[in-house]
Amino acid sequence: MSKFSNLYDIDGNIINKSPQHTFTLEETEQLVEDLTKKVQENPDNETYKVYLANAQKWLYKLYNEMSREDLMKRLNLVKDSVQNAKDEVNEAKQKELDEINKAVEELKEEYNKVTMDEYVEPIEEIVA
Repeated sequence: MSKFSNLYDIDGNIINKSPQHTFTLEETEQLVEDLTKKVQENPDNETYKVYLANAQKWLYKLYNEMSREDLMKRLNLVKDSVQNAKDEVNEAKQKELDEINKAVEELKEEYNKVTMDEYVEPIEEIVA
């Protein structure tokens, strides 16, 4: 194989075009994510597992070669994105709970109206 050959996976999808280039950190992270999905979809396919292991090793190598400052920036970005995802989920859950609470209040009001409409005056008992 020469550096002027395209690389393909077992499905015939191109992995790396000619001339060969080194995967960047972002490309490697995306590749690991894609391969993780493929392994989950096809747990019996050993080739995908090998691809994933190789991509993860390359990703760890890239992380190890980063300067401390760059790595800390990257970790802070990941931390912020995780926190934003949590906040969005919390906001969505809060909206859902507010809607449920509103629906319960409406049902309560309807029930009160119905019970008030059906109220009957008590009949006096005559004792002889």
